[in-house]
Amino acid sequence: MAERTHYINELHDHLVARILTPGKLFVYWQLQDEKVRFICDYFYIPEEQLIKTLRLYDQNSRKVIHEVVLRHDVSSWLFKGIKPTGNYYVELGIKRSTEKFFPLLKSNSVIQHNDNQLKAEKPTSPGWAGKVSTYTYYENLEGSITK
Repeated sequence: MAERTHYINELHDHLVARILTPGKLFVYWQLQDEKVRFICDYFYIPEEQLIKTLRLYDQNSRKVIHEVVLRHDVSSWLFKGIKPTGNYYVELGIKRSTEKFFPLLKSNSVIQHNDNQLKAEKPTSPGWAGKVSTYTYYENLEGSITK
């Protein structure tokens, strides 16, 4: 029974947003490839035309602040240049065309007041967090918001 529970937890899709420092919002996610393929089949989107997209929203106005087109192998992103007193959430989805976005996952809300972060929901840590080595090479995949 314990093995089955462990397997189910590994397949849990999630999108988590956390403030690293004022002005920097880190986002990580897990989304099963089978779900993405199902959505592509449903909308008749060939896999080679799939455009995974991450959208940063202002919680109060529900407006898109920044949109990022992702490479296939990316599972985290760092938004830089956000207002240190803003309220945010993020959606991960696919673009069906230049103006049609289909959200697949929505993050927790992140509310900032000066240097203190308040969370509407407590995010969980990614499964790999305890397995990071200080001797590992990391590629810079940070995104910046231009103003």
